[in-house]
Amino acid sequence: MTSKEVTFRQDSNLGFLDFPRDVIAQTRESAYAAYNQLAINGTEIVALNFEASDYLNSAGIGLVISLVEDATRAGREVYAYGLSSHYRKLFSMVGLTERLTLVPNEQAMREQLQ
Repeated sequence: MTSKEVTFRQDSNLGFLDFPRDVIAQTRESAYAAYNQLAINGTEIVALNFEASDYLNSAGIGLVISLVEDATRAGREVYAYGLSSHYRKLFSMVGLTERLTLVPNEQAMREQLQ
């Protein structure tokens, strides 16, 4: 895996997009390939995992906005976790927190879904 690839995991109707260290323009192709596979597999809840991510530039933020818009338009619930306080604040400033739920980690998200 290169530092620009997004991978995915699935647990029943819950799908995970695991973002790389740097979320930049070159991340888009693998992010959408992973997201589309989750959509094909019938994912109802999408979790954006940023635990390995240190850097999101403007193109990376734009990618996340696009993914969240696509997921919510398709009726999927969206969660995000693993973000630094800086990126949590940025997600709030650009309005992402109106379309997704921020949680500290995967365990907290799973507890909230029960």
